[in-house]
Formats: sequence, C-alpha cells, structure tokens
Amino acid sequence: MLRLALRNLCRRPLRTGLTLFGVAAAVAVLAALLSFGQGYRNGLDRELNGMGIQMMLVPIGCPYDAAARVLKGRTLDVSLPYAALGNVRADSAVTAAAPMLMAAIPRPAEGRTDLWVGVDETIRALKPWWHFKAGSAWFPDENSVILGAEAATTELRQVGDRLYSPETGRTFRVCAILERSGTSDDSLFFLPLKTAQSMFHQENRLTAVAIRLKDPALLGAAADRLQQTPGAQIVTMGEMMGTFLNLVESVRTLLLAIAAIAITIGGLTVFNTMLASVVERTAELGILRAVGASRWNLFRLLSIESALMASIGALLGLVLAALVGPALESGVRRFTTLAPDGRLMTLTPAVAIECAAIGLSVGLIAGLYPAIRAGRMRPVEAMRTI
Repeated sequence: MLRLALRNLCRRPLRTGLTLFGVAAAVAVLAALLSFGQGYRNGLDRELNGMGIQMMLVPIGCPYDAAARVLKGRTLDVSLPYAALGNVRADSAVTAAAPMLMAAIPRPAEGRTDLWVGVDETIRALKPWWHFKAGSAWFPDENSVILGAEAATTELRQVGDRLYSPETGRTFRVCAILERSGTSDDSLFFLPLKTAQSMFHQENRLTAVAIRLKDPALLGAAADRLQQTPGAQIVTMGEMMGTFLNLVESVRTLLLAIAAIAITIGGLTVFNTMLASVVERTAELGILRAVGASRWNLFRLLSIESALMASIGALLGLVLAALVGPALESGVRRFTTLAPDGRLMTLTPAVAIECAAIGLSVGLIAGLYPAIRAGRMRPVEAMRTI
C-alpha cells in the first residue's frame, strides 16, 4: 500500500511539489523561530553566568539597557562620578569592584568604529576567560594598550609593537594581546583607566562599575545600599537576564503566531491536494471498492498519502531551515540589539523532532476528511463517473 501511495503522489508532480513546498516553508519558519528562541536564551545565559559579575552600577537612565551596553562593549551617553567607585568598594558585601570608562573612536575611512575601554587591574578578577598570549604583561605604564584578539588581527600588531591612534594623536605600546574568547572583548582596545579618562576628557568619570559579592546571598541587601549612590543605579545580572528573556518571549509569542498561520496554510495545501485527488480518482476508487477493497483500505490509503506528503515536506523544511539558518541569523542580528555572541539559531534534535511531529500531525489532520470521503464512497455511484 505504501508503494501505491507513492505512485499516486507522483501522478501530479507539479501539484505534489507545490504542496511539499508549502509544508516545507511552514516547517522551516517554525524550526527557525524555535531555534532562535532557544539559542538566544542559551547564549544570554552563557554570557551572563560566565562573566563573574553579579551586579553593575550604571548611570541614571534605563538600567538594563545601560548594563547590556557595558557588557557588550558599547558606549553610553552619560557617565558616573568617580566617587561612586569609592562607595562601592567601601560596602562590606563587595569583594571586587572594577571601574570602566568606554569611548568610541569612529574610523569612517576604514568603515569601522574602535571601542576603547579604560580599566584597572581589578577587572581581571571579573574576566575569568581572559588569557594572555605569550610575552604579554599587564600595563607597565600609562602609554600601554591591551588588544583583544580580533583588534590585534585587524591592526596587524604583536606584543611589543607600537600602535598609533591618529584620531587622538597618541602612540601606545602593545603590552598584551588576549587569546580569542568569543566575547565582545575580542574587538576591544583596553587602556589604563587614568589614561582613558585623560584621553577622552572624562577626568573623574566612569561608564560603569562591575561588582562581585563575597556571598551571592548578600545581593539583595547590597543592592539596596548601593542604590542610594548619587547619580547611579544598580542592576543585577539576574534581573537583567529576566527582563531580556521576558522581552524575547513576548516577541517569540508573536512570531510563533505567525508560524502557526504558516503551518495552517501548509495544512490547507495538503487538504486541497488530497481532496482534489479524491475527486479526480472517484472512478478508480470505485473500482477498488468493487473488486473487494474495504472502506478501511481506502481510508488507510489516503491517510498514508497525506502522511507521506507531510513527512517529506517536514523533512525538506528542516533541511531548508538548516541551510538558510546562518543567513537568517545574520539578518536577525541587524534588528536584535545587544544579541549574545555565538550561534543564535541552533537546530537541536529536540527542535527537529518537535517540528517534524507538528508537520506530520498537521498533514494527518488535513488529510482526514478526504480519507473519510474516500472510505464512504459507494461503488455504484463511483462507477457512474466512468
């Protein structure tokens, strides 16, 4: 019966092909959306949990946007007074507080913008993924610079080389190069904090203060105390992750509604194809009934045909999602601010199984009525169409 079902589907290759394309497109959309949601969640969780930062002091404004920009190496339009660092380090619950000053230097001739970050040695305690290449050393003087792996490749610099910044008119010596970490640090230029403050005319100003506590259980009380810092506000990494995930879930719900519409349209194409097939094959089905085929046999034949179309369409959809995933992810990143590094769309076996099951279920449901109609066909009435 499976061979007969395949032969019937091949009778109208154009119609069958269009139906398969409709199902494949719907499953591909669903797989891409499910993969994106899971990939974004995993990427955000990996970045925040691997940073060693439990909360952050940022300027007054939107705390989550400010904290996310700092974590991703983006600049802010406002800054903190340097005195805020003293308040943080004086808190009994704080074990490490790393000040940062970030500034962007546009380089339109080269089509890029360099991001420079002023730090002190405290930052090393909050960057567990930092590993220096051979010959590297921490800032020996105020004219030293540490390059991320990508920045060093772009500038064609090695440890010990000189680096001239034409936009600021300053020359630095590369004292260290970071091993590639897959984070935003790879593309950054790190300076001594005081050098950055002088170079960007931000004396006694900071972009943010990254904080680690002695005990995570002290987070609530410490946040309440540090929230009183003048001109600043506190944001915890847990709160920020929860806020971003809530936003992602809201968008994901809307996109899944679109995917549901696509799946429904795919199901309707299967329904239309199967119903047209039953009408066209009325005489043939009548002959099968006349020579002894039962109603159950016809019902099963049509059900197998719809299941085959749905299964093949779902498989093609998963292949399509895997092929266009990188290109789609590149487009999504342009409209997703502060997206985590790494792959956002990962077609996991769980997602593939879920999408295939949905596609198969929709195909079976769509083919149910045509199969019932074929099973109820009376031989005498069918033979009249000959």
